[in-house]
Amino acid sequence: MRLRPLALLSAAAIVATTTACVSTPEETRPQPRPSVSKEEVTPIETPDDAPKVSIVDSSPGGAKDSDPLWQGLAEAAEKKTEAYLKVYVHTGNPEVPDSGETTVTADSPDSVSVTVDAKNVDDDASPFLLIHGTFDVEEIGNSAYRLTTVDDEDIPELDPKGPDDEKRCTAEDAQDRIGLAADDLAEDPGRREEFRQQWGGSPRVWWGIQKTAISLGEEGGVAGDFLTEACGEYLQ
Repeated sequence: MRLRPLALLSAAAIVATTTACVSTPEETRPQPRPSVSKEEVTPIETPDDAPKVSIVDSSPGGAKDSDPLWQGLAEAAEKKTEAYLKVYVHTGNPEVPDSGETTVTADSPDSVSVTVDAKNVDDDASPFLLIHGTFDVEEIGNSAYRLTTVDDEDIPELDPKGPDDEKRCTAEDAQDRIGLAADDLAEDPGRREEFRQQWGGSPRVWWGIQKTAISLGEEGGVAGDFLTEACGEYLQ
């Protein structure tokens, strides 16, 4: 069964699954959490020769303190060490030139900008751009970095294992499972790495979970239908 269209993955639906109240003649009580099976997580084993700074993730964009891409680039530049990236960035300008450099910036305010060889950027999941490879990192501004390619090869051992975007979005319990993940991450941002390992195999959905959680945490609601956008290709 496919996800029921659009509105059911909106802010109202996400909040309702966990925090809404139901009026009764006696009292108003919280609605119980939907029951979903436990996530199965395959531990990620880091090869000994992988760069110390390795970022396999979906960037939510925005401030440095919530963006692992920005944090990793800052660390690599400061320590003058290589960084391995396999990072999806949701951008408002997903066009990638055939040659030369391109600059990738998330379409969230105050996001980091990454200038990189265009051949190391894939647009197959447009408007999500995938930056991948091993790079030397140079800070060229307060929120801007230039990457110089060291190696084009991916390190598949670092990829989170789990269902891909299509399987996540079309699962029988997709609405409940994805909504709960966003709500739980909003409640406890310290669990981000746990959620990345659970959801990173579906990078677009993982982006939507993060964006929703950040919005819930900062605003108490969702300033965009991020989960529907993440699953839009499969909502038919």
